[in-house]
Amino acid sequence: MSFKDSLKSGAREEGKKLKEMSTRDKVWYIWEYYKIHMFVAVVLLFLLYAIGVIFYQKTFTTQLSTIIINDTGTPSDYESLTNRFKSRMNYGKKDRVEFDNSLYLTLGGTTSEMDYASMAKITAIVASQDLDIMICDADNIDHYASNGGYLDLEEALPADLWELVQEDAYYTADEDGSIHAFAIDLQKSHFTEWTNCGLDPAYLGLVSNSKRTETAIEFLRLLYQD
Repeated sequence: MSFKDSLKSGAREEGKKLKEMSTRDKVWYIWEYYKIHMFVAVVLLFLLYAIGVIFYQKTFTTQLSTIIINDTGTPSDYESLTNRFKSRMNYGKKDRVEFDNSLYLTLGGTTSEMDYASMAKITAIVASQDLDIMICDADNIDHYASNGGYLDLEEALPADLWELVQEDAYYTADEDGSIHAFAIDLQKSHFTEWTNCGLDPAYLGLVSNSKRTETAIEFLRLLYQD
C-alpha cells in the first residue's frame, strides 16, 4: 500500500471510530490523541502571523518620533496635530508621525517604578537614534541637556525660524556647564491648542543624535507658522 493510500485508510478508520462515539467521548478522544498536534498547529499559526506582522510593519516609514513627558491632559489628543503635520509634509498612509505621551518622569525626589521604566524607555529610544523631539517640563530639559541630549537651537534652526522663536528660547547648561538655547517654551505656539497637553509650560528640545533633524525643524515651524 502506498503512503497516500495508507493516509486515506487511516483517515477513514478515524472517521468511523469518531462516528460511533458520543459527543462527550469525541471531545475527550480528540483532546487526548490530538492535543499535541493542535498545539503545534497553534504555534505555527502564531509564528506565521508574527512573521506577517513583521513584514507588514516594514512597509511603513517613521518620519517623525516625539515623546511627551509628564502630560497630564485629560484627555490629550494628538490626532489633529498628526494629521496637520502629515498634510504639511504630503505624507501618505504608510508614513508614520508618532507622539508618545505615556511617559512620566519626576526628577529630584523619590524615584518610582514608573520613573525607572520611563528612563529605560527613553534611553533605549535615544540609543537607537529613533527619537527626534522631546517635549517636557523644565526639569527634564535641564536633566537631558546636561547629558548632551539636545541640539543648540540657535545653531540648529534656520535664521528665519530662530528669529521667530528666539524670545521663547529656554537656556540651560550642557555637560560642560556651558549655557545654550536647548529648548523652546511652547506657550505662544499652537501646541497646547491642538493637543490639550497638560504640560504648563511645555518645552520642546531637538534630540542631538536624531537622523531626522530637518523634519523635526519643520514640525517646530508648523507649531508657529500655521
